Amino acid sequence: MEQTILVIGATGAMGRAVVEQLIAGPSSPFRVRIYTRDVRSPQAERLLALSSDRIEAASGDIKNGEQLAAALDGVHGVFCNTDFGSARSVSGEYELGVRALEAAQKAGVRHFIWSSLDACATLSGGRLPVPHYDAKAAVAHFIDRQRSDEFLRKDADGFYSRHVSTLITGPYYENLMTMFRPRPGKLRDGRDGLIFSFASGGKPYPMVALEDIGWFAAHLLKNPQDFAGRTLPIMSQSLTLDEVAETFSRVTGIPAEHRDIPAEAQWPAAMPIAHDLWNMHRYVQQIGWQRDYEALRRIHPELQSFETWLRRTGWRGEPREVQKAFAQR
Repeated sequence: MEQTILVIGATGAMGRAVVEQLIAGPSSPFRVRIYTRDVRSPQAERLLALSSDRIEAASGDIKNGEQLAAALDGVHGVFCNTDFGSARSVSGEYELGVRALEAAQKAGVRHFIWSSLDACATLSGGRLPVPHYDAKAAVAHFIDRQRSDEFLRKDADGFYSRHVSTLITGPYYENLMTMFRPRPGKLRDGRDGLIFSFASGGKPYPMVALEDIGWFAAHLLKNPQDFAGRTLPIMSQSLTLDEVAETFSRVTGIPAEHRDIPAEAQWPAAMPIAHDLWNMHRYVQQIGWQRDYEALRRIHPELQSFETWLRRTGWRGEPREVQKAFAQR
């Protein structure tokens, strides 16, 4: 029997990857309902074109309780990835996440996946708040508190401890196609090539393939007995940017190198979230995101290395559309 999964944030880069994996293969048990404010947007139309019989659209805004309730009607599971840019604040995104969870509980959803990020403010002892990370992490903290309360209350329905999973993701490999795209220039040895400029301080920068995020989301929904009530932090691989440039050169044959730059040079102060992004780079340099890659490969043996991802995508440094906000820039 097919199960309908509502994907909130379906028209974004992550949402599309989740939709693709949910319907992958003729034996997939899922139908997908994408939830979007504009069912006629190019992104929504491209999703609907993936399958005429297994993908449908529900029009609405997560802020509208009646629209959200209608979209949740008859739904077995939910994958929810909210947009910090639209929420405009930590409290705003927190409110969206909690609202979606409470609506799903009321609708009797059997499995809800919250797409989160690492709690940078908490993990740095308050030194390095990264609002677009901490907003999603605040919802994850809310889920954890509810799980604890359910454990303590004998009469609890157990929604959060039995039916909610938290999937902690991270920066995409695909960001290299847009906001971190290498630029043509003279390399240190005088050759023409591509220069990756990034404020890493020489520290590893863990990344995840969008396809792997989609795979894990589908896997969690297929295996609620193992993952409902759990938090799973994922990434695909952790490399320094020098290793990224070396791998890129070896796979593509295009000369490339990395040049470390200050975060302030990467993101001009005039940007609305410049200080947020500066702290993200400081967090990478001072603390970093930790993952158990051996455990992740036991779950997902085909977890993609950067080299595997390069070969699968055929990317050679050109711009590609990934996030709506960075399309072909």
